[in-house]
Amino acid sequence: MSPVASRIPAEHLLRVTTLNINHAPDEVERRTGLACDELGSLLPAVLCLQEVRFETDGGSVQLDTIAAETGLPVVSARAQHATRDGALSGNAILSYLPVLESGSIALATPEARVTRADYAVLQAATGQTLIVVSAHLAWGGDQEAARLTQMTSIDGRVRMLMARYKDQNPVAILAGDLNTAPGSDTNRYLNGHGAGSNGGYTFWTEAFATVGNPEEAATVAAGNRWAQSTARGVGIEFPEMLPDRRIDYVWTYGWAYGKPGCPVAMQRSFTDTTRYGYPASDHYGLTVDFWTPPVLAPVPALLVSADDMLAGQIMLDLEDAANDSAFV
Repeated sequence: MSPVASRIPAEHLLRVTTLNINHAPDEVERRTGLACDELGSLLPAVLCLQEVRFETDGGSVQLDTIAAETGLPVVSARAQHATRDGALSGNAILSYLPVLESGSIALATPEARVTRADYAVLQAATGQTLIVVSAHLAWGGDQEAARLTQMTSIDGRVRMLMARYKDQNPVAILAGDLNTAPGSDTNRYLNGHGAGSNGGYTFWTEAFATVGNPEEAATVAAGNRWAQSTARGVGIEFPEMLPDRRIDYVWTYGWAYGKPGCPVAMQRSFTDTTRYGYPASDHYGLTVDFWTPPVLAPVPALLVSADDMLAGQIMLDLEDAANDSAFV
């Protein structure tokens, strides 16, 4: 946790949780229940999910259950590809915040099973416009070029949305299972140390690099029973020999250190160290608190007296300004 986190009022923090919830059918009802139980303690404003289980008609009992249990409505969701057991898998974003728009981002890799990320533009209570992306990138050790292309597409779309909402205090948050190591080309592109597949550069801030606990680095651990099940499903006889990996991330757009939108606290979630001693997925989740202070706006001219020496410079909280305007 950042040393400044304790000095920030709770109402000025925005909590985002992400989890690859694993579409495998084994005990899906039990695992979904475990995820809902922990979400009841975490109480995020925004939940990003990957590998959500969808039915062939595009509906999702899993999403319906999570929405009903947590009170977080689904604001963006899309089934993408078939699973081994005949269902579908995809991403989702859930939030109780007002929705300005939502949709999907084409990842420019039609040959990959994962072809889209989901996004939603939300309105934070403190005035920020939040551009949230839930992404699941191509998996496989030989797919880094595809992941870099996919991330370049996501970054390009986010830039377009940032420009569209430039007058509405935008903050972009990217969360999900990126299936890539911290030092990979994809992550180097995100943090500005490398170029994207289009030769361009970008600058994102990673929450773990800012406020993460090194002892909670792994998001896929060899000891996780569901991670072992997934590994056996692709022919790995001794999954306990796999190294622990950090392949799930939460990023915020721009050099956000110390500015509104910067991460100030982070914790690993949905682990097998919960009171159940049982993980909800083959991935561990991440929960990040972002600093989102009230957006300040100039006092409306009608509210400023001619004698006020600070006319044109006084700044009020947007909410206060809106309330005051009712009396003009």
